[in-house]
Amino acid sequence: MENLLKLCLFLLCFETALTVQCILCKSYKNRECVDGIQTCTTQPDEMCMIRRTWYAFEIENLQSAESGCMKSCKLDEETSGDLTIHTHCCIDEDFCNDINLPIAMF
Repeated sequence: MENLLKLCLFLLCFETALTVQCILCKSYKNRECVDGIQTCTTQPDEMCMIRRTWYAFEIENLQSAESGCMKSCKLDEETSGDLTIHTHCCIDEDFCNDINLPIAMF
């Protein structure tokens, strides 16, 4: 019975170690979360994500952004007309998808 309890505690710690806290915000305006910042905890196969949109060549002029936990997140950058949409995925530390962190370009 004691070994079973130790195994359960080990598995609980192991699962907790694989999760990351992410910032959850459906919409930013002027670099502030419109509805207030919330958090989400990654589940298996999820990562923290932040997607930012700005006019081409004007990174400092952020038009919109969203962040949260995302399954199958893929680092991506697309240009559509004058807009650039940049998706950053991370799981290296809690709140790695903070809007105030620098944009990791590729």
